[in-house]
Amino acid sequence: MELRITREADYVLAETSGPLDESARENFREQLHPLVGQSGTRLIVDLSGSPRINSAGVGNLVALVADANTQGSRVILCAPAPFVAGVLSVTKLDQYFTLADTRAEAIELLAN
Repeated sequence: MELRITREADYVLAETSGPLDESARENFREQLHPLVGQSGTRLIVDLSGSPRINSAGVGNLVALVADANTQGSRVILCAPAPFVAGVLSVTKLDQYFTLADTRAEAIELLAN
């Protein structure tokens, strides 16, 4: 999995590319965890470029959001591919994560 990070006016956007699996771990640990480790960070993770997810990928997302929650940061996941959305629904993690169908909706959620 590859990760593209851009800093916007009031949030950070991370766009994933490729499957969310064990290959995502290093990028999450090196690039995203330091961001959410800074209190008040508002991070949108656009999952539209990731067609698949496995248990390691789910674990990466859970760890990222848990880290953000303990540091006073916020993570919104947006635009999950159908398979990814299905996995999050079946595992009931759609109730744990803040999810948005589109990037625009995620930005709107940050405003609230």
